[in-house]
Amino acid sequence: MYNSEFEIGQVALNVRDIKAQSRYYQKILGLKILSSTNNEIVLGTSKRSLLKLLEIKSEKDSKASYGLYHFALLLPNEVDFANIFKHFIDNKIPLIGGSDHGYSQALYLEDLEGNGIEIYYDKDISEWDIREDGKIVGVTEELDANSLYAQGKKIEDYELPVDTKMGHIHLSVRDSKNSSKFYQEIFAMGDKFTIPSASWLASGNYHHHLAVNEWLGKNLLSRDQAALGLAYFTVIYKDRNDYENLLSRLKNAEVSIDVNEDLLIVTDIDGIQIRMELQNNKIN
Repeated sequence: MYNSEFEIGQVALNVRDIKAQSRYYQKILGLKILSSTNNEIVLGTSKRSLLKLLEIKSEKDSKASYGLYHFALLLPNEVDFANIFKHFIDNKIPLIGGSDHGYSQALYLEDLEGNGIEIYYDKDISEWDIREDGKIVGVTEELDANSLYAQGKKIEDYELPVDTKMGHIHLSVRDSKNSSKFYQEIFAMGDKFTIPSASWLASGNYHHHLAVNEWLGKNLLSRDQAALGLAYFTVIYKDRNDYENLLSRLKNAEVSIDVNEDLLIVTDIDGIQIRMELQNNKIN
């Protein structure tokens, strides 16, 4: 079990063609529509909301600014991972890649508008490379694709497993060192693994809830809420004490906070919006 203070919740995307994007996420990833209006669709499983699509009229390309590198859907186990891999292969779904990271196995793809997606499952924690200082070292090795495919079960009308969660989010940023510092200070996350151009951060003993990288360079624009791509991501707290500690850190850091009903809204140093909520509670 993980002792994290929070989990990553819903990810919201500004999209150009909401109907096409919705069909993609239903047909390719097996998400269900949970609610919809003319310009907003919420998708997920019967247990939780995972993704919100917001249709906007914009010519601002998502790749021109910092924001989403990928969001990562966490499957319950290796069997579910094998099943979706077989689903992708049988239906000739283009994949960007796949890797064994030591603590997890992952597949990578993009939606119709270029938003990055990771699908993964966690190996048993006994298999993770956990160092004495709490660092969790990942690797990038080939998947055993033949074995995975053979293990998978053919599912005619594929649906994402109901216990799928938003496992982590990976951001494209201008300066990974500065962004890592920001997120560590605000969310009390530990640095689990760092290279000069990227960091992987987590609350508690998870391998990472958030990653930041500067691989797209230093000259992109800050995230614009009127641009295609990432609109925001949500961080969910279940314990009031942990949530109150978050509020104290926000005040001490002198970060601008917007309160919108039961949400706290903060914008990071690259213009990326984070929404924080205390589950099943209203903010006083």
